[in-house]
Amino acid sequence: MKKFAVILLVFMVVGACKNEFEPPLNESIYGHEYYPLEVGKFRIYRVDSIQFDLGANDLPIQDSSTYYVRDDYVETFKDQTGLDVFRIERYRSPDPGGPWAIQDVVTQSRTVNQAYYSENNLRLINLVFPVEKGIRWDGNAFIKDDIIVFIRGESLEMFKGWEYEVLSVDSSEVVGDITFDQVATIQQANNNNAIEFRYSMEKYAKGVGLIFRHREIMDSYCKYIGNNEPCIGKAWREKAGRGFIMRETLIAHK
Repeated sequence: MKKFAVILLVFMVVGACKNEFEPPLNESIYGHEYYPLEVGKFRIYRVDSIQFDLGANDLPIQDSSTYYVRDDYVETFKDQTGLDVFRIERYRSPDPGGPWAIQDVVTQSRTVNQAYYSENNLRLINLVFPVEKGIRWDGNAFIKDDIIVFIRGESLEMFKGWEYEVLSVDSSEVVGDITFDQVATIQQANNNNAIEFRYSMEKYAKGVGLIFRHREIMDSYCKYIGNNEPCIGKAWREKAGRGFIMRETLIAHK
């Protein structure tokens, strides 16, 4: 019995030594570089926007604009779980060189397996790690699908029917005037019916982060007048009575 105990102890010691000298897990397999977080970094985007509303006689109108947004990573703090949260100040300007006026404040954070983005008390799971083609997840797990947002003062169920999926990984793409060697494309929503259209897509580049976002969130004006006949056969840009189309394209970063 004593001999068995000695042999068992030897195996335990050898096993412990083996684990101690095993190389650490290579974290590059997760793809955290797609969602880099660092104080002092900034990104500037060109934003092309179309907003839809109902005008006189309940007919749709639209308002187009182009402006620039700058994201500055200014500081970090700990949340209630001890996770590092990055505070990002968003500035807006009609010119890519400024002057900049503060627009709002958003936050980003990241665990080993998930990346988070919070704006106006809405928390989204932008990415899951490892970043692999075909992976799907509930990116809106922290909010309700029927939550109301307001566009031009009008209510809209923006996040209805979203389902996140990685469409491609490590592909080379040109976004704006910049070439990126390793890009991941995330589809967040792509569904529509006769009265609602929901589309959202984001692209992330390794070592940079978000480089492109395209969203089309629209309700037909026929939804609000209670008669779908006037909208039959019309393109969404013709029949949208509420919502927006927005593209954010990276033009500079540090």
